[in-house]
Amino acid sequence: MRRVLTKKSERAALANWPLPPPYIRNPELARSSTERKLFSEWELSGAGEGRLAADEETFHFKRLHFCAFHLSRLYKHADKTPHVTKGMYAEYCKWLERYNLIRERLIEANLGLVYDLIGRSRFGSLDRDEMCSEGMMALLRAVDTFDPWRGYRFSTYACNAILRAFSRAALRDSKRRSLLAVSFDPTFEKSDNLERRRDDDRLLYRERLRRIMESNDADLTPVERMVLSRRFPEGEDRARETLDDIGRDMNVSKERVRQIQLSALSKLRKSLTADSVLQ
Repeated sequence: MRRVLTKKSERAALANWPLPPPYIRNPELARSSTERKLFSEWELSGAGEGRLAADEETFHFKRLHFCAFHLSRLYKHADKTPHVTKGMYAEYCKWLERYNLIRERLIEANLGLVYDLIGRSRFGSLDRDEMCSEGMMALLRAVDTFDPWRGYRFSTYACNAILRAFSRAALRDSKRRSLLAVSFDPTFEKSDNLERRRDDDRLLYRERLRRIMESNDADLTPVERMVLSRRFPEGEDRARETLDDIGRDMNVSKERVRQIQLSALSKLRKSLTADSVLQ
């Protein structure tokens, strides 16, 4: 009788274990050298912030699926073992913590995809918060189901998943609107929410660009600043000059002026991309 109670208590303890997460099956996971290859420098590379390079991202995804594979193996072993020890549970928790850390790192590195696609998408009828929620959920599903052994980038896979989520949300919203019985009101026929958001974005970008130009955070040369000021004058009373006109004053060809302009615009674009407010 005492032995039966012990088995029941062990099964109850195993029932309290978190279920192992899903993983993509691949022969590489079952090889004896895989753990050493992926986790030999775990303490050095388990953390980080910012975007990930393509090779590093693939490496982290292989780590993620190996953690899930190893957790599944530990869970099955514990289920078949007559006595579940504290050491087995500690080992399970260690690999579960690694899985969660890697997953959070991958999600944090790709959050920008959601915001970027929200800004580019044309689903103007959807609320921005709803799009953000749908995009985040799609990103989480993409992280869990991405196969790093197929050879393509995660950003391609995730962008398709996020756009499909936006499309499904827009379809649901359209069906919901068609079922609502409301009286006709011309002011409700078309929303100016999209136009207002674009105007706000333009004002914000214009303000940040003006600050970058004033403080010269883009490291523009005096020649580049002069070309930009004549090609894109601030005041409405000043006419925009042609490449020919500027080239004649500088004694250079119009192609050279165009190259200077492209170089200056490239520097400004990098500064805007790195601007903390716009991010």
